[in-house]
Amino acid sequence: MKQIEVIRDSFQPVALRVSRLFFVLMDLINVDPMYQYSLEFFRNIYEASIKSVEGIYEKNQKTERRNYFISEFLWRLYKNVSRSLFEKDKLLFSFLICLKIMDETMKDTGGLDFPAVRFLMAGATQVELTRPNPTGEDGWLTNKSWLAFLEMSSKFSQFTGFDTDFEKNVSAWEKIYNSLEPHSYDNPWPGKWNDRPILDRTIIISILRPDKVVQCIQMMITNEKEMGAKYLNPPAFDMNAIVEDSNNKQPIIIVLSAGADPMTDIIKVANDRKVKYESISLGAGQAQKACAAIRAA
Repeated sequence: MKQIEVIRDSFQPVALRVSRLFFVLMDLINVDPMYQYSLEFFRNIYEASIKSVEGIYEKNQKTERRNYFISEFLWRLYKNVSRSLFEKDKLLFSFLICLKIMDETMKDTGGLDFPAVRFLMAGATQVELTRPNPTGEDGWLTNKSWLAFLEMSSKFSQFTGFDTDFEKNVSAWEKIYNSLEPHSYDNPWPGKWNDRPILDRTIIISILRPDKVVQCIQMMITNEKEMGAKYLNPPAFDMNAIVEDSNNKQPIIIVLSAGADPMTDIIKVANDRKVKYESISLGAGQAQKACAAIRAA
């Protein structure tokens, strides 16, 4: 019994990571109502990850197996879910995963500052200028952006003093504002703000140069040691891989964009696997044929 408890405790990090990622899937419904994933779908990915370790690590290599389960499950989840996302939402999915991992790795210091993340995602709400815009009435920084800096400085402890420091270094910040890569670490920021974590820098950039937020998020994902650049490039459409990950009890539903036709890929996979198939174009009077084909499959 004690040995079982030791093994169970050693794999708690796997359970923690997997359970956290499940809630990333649950959050996707807020992005699009079509993004709904069942617990069975999630469990199938987990089981496939567990089975895939056979022949790679022995049972006595507990640390290696634990790390493998975490990384393999993450990659399998990303691949499977990315297939079902619109192109515009794939980076957001990677970002949500990244935030969950960051929150877990920062648990000893209280976890991720989610109010700051909400500020990044939703923007500022302050409408009253408590201090005048330091760049002037028609300066390079809009009043809306200055309001956001004032709210950021007063609401979050990590940004305390940013507004006054900005006023003292307006010229330096103007150079950052006008640069081609204001988000880059090769482009030093004034004072202590250059050494802020990348999430804090992204919040500042979202106000100063919102057109560079995507690049900041990509940097965040790339710099996360458990993710990296491959989580910015979801695998290309591969019908063979989709069939490999499927089973005979659930249909594969493909949402088509204008001009797309997956039949060539379907026929090729069927021929490669020497599987008989029947193609039916649905329309008036075709329902019975389709049902009969499904029953006969």
